[in-house]
Amino acid sequence: MENTVMDIVYVLGTGSGWNDNEIRFSLRSIEKNLRNVGKVFVVGQCPAFLQNIIHIPAADIFEPGLNADGNIITKVLAACNDKRLSDDFLFINDDHLVLNPMNIEDVPPLHKGDMCTFNADYWKLNFWRGRLKRTKEILERKGYTTLHFDCHTPIIFNKTHFPEIVEQFNYKDDIGYTMKSLYGNVMYPDAPFLIDQKRTVFSHYTVEQLNERLAAADFMSFNDLGLNRSLKWWLIENFTSKSRFEKDYPKDRIFDLYLWQLNGCDYKAGVELFCQHNKNRHKNLQQMFRMGETETLRKKLNFKLNTTIKEL
Repeated sequence: MENTVMDIVYVLGTGSGWNDNEIRFSLRSIEKNLRNVGKVFVVGQCPAFLQNIIHIPAADIFEPGLNADGNIITKVLAACNDKRLSDDFLFINDDHLVLNPMNIEDVPPLHKGDMCTFNADYWKLNFWRGRLKRTKEILERKGYTTLHFDCHTPIIFNKTHFPEIVEQFNYKDDIGYTMKSLYGNVMYPDAPFLIDQKRTVFSHYTVEQLNERLAAADFMSFNDLGLNRSLKWWLIENFTSKSRFEKDYPKDRIFDLYLWQLNGCDYKAGVELFCQHNKNRHKNLQQMFRMGETETLRKKLNFKLNTTIKEL
């Protein structure tokens, strides 16, 4: 049986806290681990470093703090209206990564359980859970299952069925509804339960803790709270190679340190790195290092640069 080639859709707004490097590493994970990928669509904003993608410009039409899912739905609808998009496609967020090799058509529609069984305190944590509760209630009224599909994992949509499904729900009204749970409960009522196929990084971990936490997972997602220097190191260590979707390499101290170490800790490169990231301090050290390599200066430079690495 011939494998199914499937396109990928990302939607982007203006909320990146990391110069859009989230999608950079998501794309690296796709190129490394996902087979049978067709075209990549980016709907909304488009970072300048991207190439070899199809960009569909789209603005946020709802107040992001009120109906963020409504903005996502309208962008996915824009992709569905594009004739170039494959009938089935993978929707993935920019902060989601694929960690193990698999065929794109085998990405499962995972859920976190029946929302009707969640206790009352679950819905009080934040504003977004109020939208999820509203989604549960409309699904109940319409006679669908009430599984929680909005669990930070990729999901396969169909470009014909997606518009048909979301049009059943007034997603533009009030605070809207959560998109994946709308689609998943209509299309995937028998979907598999999320156990350990995916792990989140929503708080600070060391590199050692990240390796342990993510070792058995097929997918991972992270947020701004989890994005510390250790996670950056983990990302560049596991997805070092630039993908075909990037024009350049990311600019970040952690990435520069990793590549310096990977390339043998060259003295001249280290001096440039030290000076670049200490422009307004350690002026005396900068002058000393630039005088030329000696055994003492090399050890001192290595100590300075490796101190950050040892703390990860």
